[in-house]
Amino acid sequence: MDGIVLVGSGGHAQSVADSIEASKTFQIIGYTNPHETSLHYPYLGTDDVLESLYRKGICFAAIGVGFIGKSEIRDKLYTQIKKIGFHLPPIIDPSAVLSQNCSIGEGTFVGKGACINVNARIGKMCIINTSAIIEHGNVIGDFTHVAVGAALCGDVTVEDHVFIGANATVIQGLTIGSHTIIGAGSTVLHNVTGNTTVYGII
Repeated sequence: MDGIVLVGSGGHAQSVADSIEASKTFQIIGYTNPHETSLHYPYLGTDDVLESLYRKGICFAAIGVGFIGKSEIRDKLYTQIKKIGFHLPPIIDPSAVLSQNCSIGEGTFVGKGACINVNARIGKMCIINTSAIIEHGNVIGDFTHVAVGAALCGDVTVEDHVFIGANATVIQGLTIGSHTIIGAGSTVLHNVTGNTTVYGII
């Protein structure tokens, strides 16, 4: 089983680690970024150790830093890790339900009970969190976070760097512009332009 290093140690990292363990696809060798954590893996040091780990033959990494309001930290880590040479496999919890005709980009995390339906295309470094629903024909851009229990009906297009809050619903056929935040519990009935924060019935 190939070794994988977990970059980050907070709550999202714990979810990612749990899904890696459950899927039995990689062996977690430890984590970077010191943080008060319940992770039971060795602390390997700050992110400065990543290059030496790669030279020692650890070729896989998983970013365990969540969206944290914006995706800039994940962007920066992704660029750093890819420059070193690491591969970032998608991490998919075994309880998630995925169509055999969907696609998942590198570094994307699909959490427990999530559903990704036929012909959906998920970009790189996304978070499709616990019990989120990505219906048929959805296109989800890079570095987008679909939070716990959110539902995207059929043929929705979500551009890059979008946050869709917990239990939000996006009606079929809509487009959500890049760098947009959809508040938790919102119902989206119309297209949303980029660089916008919206909530409620939209």
